[in-house]
Amino acid sequence: MSLLDRGRETVTVYHQETWTSPQGNPMYRASTTDVETLTDCAVQLAAQSGTSARRMEQDEEGYDTEQVYRFRPPRSYTRVIGFEAQVEWRGMRFSVLGHARRYNGSDNTAHIEYVLRRT
Repeated sequence: MSLLDRGRETVTVYHQETWTSPQGNPMYRASTTDVETLTDCAVQLAAQSGTSARRMEQDEEGYDTEQVYRFRPPRSYTRVIGFEAQVEWRGMRFSVLGHARRYNGSDNTAHIEYVLRRT
């Protein structure tokens, strides 16, 4: 068993769904019906670049801080989480930033990771 299989967090994933806007355009949003609860996930604080840290300090809209985390579902979970999905962890909602990050170095270290930002 790999360390990648030993997450300790439980999260709820609101998967991405497609809907049609009043103008007839296909749009994406977090679903209210396609919801899954995942156990044994890893959620860790992500290091931020100096640029994002400076941007956060220079923001003049009040007391706004950016929380960015790495999210790794269990390796047995093979469904891809879309970029418009939302993840609920410890009572807080997070947006998924970008697409899945795939690591395929070897069979023992292969995993999928996502970047989450507090909504």
